[in-house]
Amino acid sequence: MRNEVTGMRVLTHIKPLLFILAAILVSGCNNGIVGPGLPKGELPRELTPQEKILIEADSKFSYEIFKRTVAFDSDEENLMISPLSISMALAMTLNGAKEDTFDEMREALYLTDLDIDDINNAFKSLTELLTTADRSVTLKIANSIWYREGLPVEEEFLSSVRDFFDARIEGLDFNDPAAPDIINAWVEENTEGLIKEIIEEIEPHMVMYLINALYFKGDWLRPFDIDDTRRANFHLESGRTTQVDMMHQEGKFALYFSEDVQMIEIPYGDSLFSMTVLMPADPDMPITQFVDEKLSAANLNSWRSNMFVDSRDITLQLPKFEFEYELEYNDILKAMGIRKAFDEWEANLKGIADVSPQNLFIDEVKHKTFIRIDEEGTEAAAVTSIGIGITSMPPQMIVDRPFVFIIHERESGTNLFMGKVMNPAL
Repeated sequence: MRNEVTGMRVLTHIKPLLFILAAILVSGCNNGIVGPGLPKGELPRELTPQEKILIEADSKFSYEIFKRTVAFDSDEENLMISPLSISMALAMTLNGAKEDTFDEMREALYLTDLDIDDINNAFKSLTELLTTADRSVTLKIANSIWYREGLPVEEEFLSSVRDFFDARIEGLDFNDPAAPDIINAWVEENTEGLIKEIIEEIEPHMVMYLINALYFKGDWLRPFDIDDTRRANFHLESGRTTQVDMMHQEGKFALYFSEDVQMIEIPYGDSLFSMTVLMPADPDMPITQFVDEKLSAANLNSWRSNMFVDSRDITLQLPKFEFEYELEYNDILKAMGIRKAFDEWEANLKGIADVSPQNLFIDEVKHKTFIRIDEEGTEAAAVTSIGIGITSMPPQMIVDRPFVFIIHERESGTNLFMGKVMNPAL
């Protein structure tokens, strides 16, 4: 069902849902909220050159990892990721990576134009900016590092993640059954209870967890009236319909319609943050195809620059929903070029700790999200956990007691010399 407004099709229902949160990281600015009578939020200061590079890199990373997630988990009906949470957890780990491991991670994050000091400074200043940009929106970003007691963690690494990522750092007895509860309590606290667990149990080979937690709560600039919410049909790609609680509102919104997309911006708070809702213009195009073929940073920038506000109020209908999502990102990140970091013996994470002759490597990258959308606004959270494992001790033979030796020809098995050594010092 569509309404006609000055010849343009207006959103009145949402086909299989796609949305992008954290508008600053995606677009760099709030240029979607334009037109007469609409507010436009402004950042409290200019972005630094390093921040601009980081935002551009995170934009590329966002669309790349989102596309790969949708393709990888194509059977999942509803999913949501936080590219910022994933990239920040990887950026912390980057401080302990060296040589090819460092290069692969930095390239996958699209940060080759910045050295590690610039990356750290950019994340630090951008975090401070994002979390204070709109006082009517709550955005919390927290980081932590938990390591097995006795691991000789490099002080330079600890200083970096403490100074630039404001990370809580704590050594724990990973053999204590209560250790996962301590970590999960931190996760629950820093997601306001939306995500209660990221670590189920600690395997014997795990020596460190680098965790990012992100929490967002924003009330709509113009809330929906709960009395206007009613049951309505939601059209599934299978051709069937299902009943949902559909919110209704009339007002002015920034819109864009083309042969590719139908798109609307719904602002939060003082309008600095917003939700972008997009649907394929072709109602028969599967959402996975739309993500793969149409969703890109270049297209979003173009579409946003052409958004308009009709002189009359439009009708917006948006379903209420709530769900959580979880995925392990090992395979996706390997496909994006981070390979050596996951290899038990080729990974070079000696900047975290040098445990020679053993080796540190990324054993798992877990990502978990939650979102709730209702008449008042949106509450969402994400947690990314990077688990660092240690290789098992390679077999050793220490010849420090009497021994026998044989010198032989291998093909025939002919023994040329045989001997015993009781005292090599004689």
